[in-house]
Amino acid sequence: MSILDIFKKKKDEIDEKYFDKIIGVYNRDYISVLEKDFLKKNYAFLLIDLDNFSKILELYGKEFGDLILRDLVHLIKKNIRENDKIIRIGYDEFLILLGKDGNDSNYIGIAERIVDKIAINPFFIIKDKVKITVSAGLYINADKEKSFEDAFKKVDKALMLAKEKGKNRVELYSEKSINHIDRRLSDIKDAIAENRVICFYQPIFNVQTFKTFKFESLVRIITKERKIILPGMFLNAIKGSHVYKELTRKTIEFNFLVLNKKNIDISINLLPSDILDEDISKLLLSIGKNFREKVTIELLESEGIDEYSKLRDKINTLKDAGYKIALDDFGSGFSNILHIVEISFDYIKIDGQIIRKLDKDPISYIAVKAIKGFTKELNIPTVAEFISSQEIFNKVKELGIDYGQGYFFKEPIHPSEIR
Repeated sequence: MSILDIFKKKKDEIDEKYFDKIIGVYNRDYISVLEKDFLKKNYAFLLIDLDNFSKILELYGKEFGDLILRDLVHLIKKNIRENDKIIRIGYDEFLILLGKDGNDSNYIGIAERIVDKIAINPFFIIKDKVKITVSAGLYINADKEKSFEDAFKKVDKALMLAKEKGKNRVELYSEKSINHIDRRLSDIKDAIAENRVICFYQPIFNVQTFKTFKFESLVRIITKERKIILPGMFLNAIKGSHVYKELTRKTIEFNFLVLNKKNIDISINLLPSDILDEDISKLLLSIGKNFREKVTIELLESEGIDEYSKLRDKINTLKDAGYKIALDDFGSGFSNILHIVEISFDYIKIDGQIIRKLDKDPISYIAVKAIKGFTKELNIPTVAEFISSQEIFNKVKELGIDYGQGYFFKEPIHPSEIR
């Protein structure tokens, strides 16, 4: 083998390390290559995220979701230039690096063309035609930032704004348009610094005996005016940011303070990305075992998993440390039966969007019945969320679901009200 052949083989191995074979684009690790000589590059940043893609995953599963993403990437490649680069940042989030040519209108045109083409393009799963839209953030002056991270933060804010304005659109980063998102981040930072993060607790009942089984912890923020702000008003704006991580840390700490005063069992919602985060993982393992055994970590299924084997190892470490693990929102997101069998969840919570239609929608009833049959074979208890009426409760009981929660039983309560 010649020196040239050896060099080429080595280069191919390096390229393969940074390439997502399933979708056909660079993977997240490629960012480390970009960061080394970022100042030498000349890119505009275009960040694209699929709108409501979890619903497609819910209907068809991750395997078909991958096929859709591969077709979508193919469509994007047809509408960018040869030297532009696509990096897969998350399961359905892509960063496109657009080589600078001095004409700002070109980047806006490329971004709008991609969004429009995706919206009108028919995507097919077997014989079903699936409609897909994307939201996009564009930061033209990314090359003027001192680091890749600084540039990414700005394009990410533009993407947040596109989603807030109704999705299926491009939002160009500008200081003026992004001010209100910065204010929101600042408000949440202040709430964390001033200990205005609190959790309310919703009881989870035994469906047969009506006895309280445990309490689900639900984060809230208290404004300076002493108003309670629900997570739907702030979580999307900070997801993936350092502020989100700090909020997660604060929420975990608050729950263990409550456990120190109340003899109860609680559930805490965490994302797969939280479990994979080394700092959050260390915090969970630093808690005393007598407290760990009172906590169930509810892993949200609506977030896709890219590093499954690593996540599985982390979960097993937490289980060995005394934590129970529940799969939340089962019936949405990355549903994978093998994951459930391998991880051996202690509980499975059925997605509330299915439960809330249980009394009126025959398909939802069949779906819950199938889930119950599956979990019974595995000897995994089930929890039904969003039980809001006597009629839904009757169906839940009829199907043999073990535990339930919702406003039919009790709304989330302040920790001082826990009995």
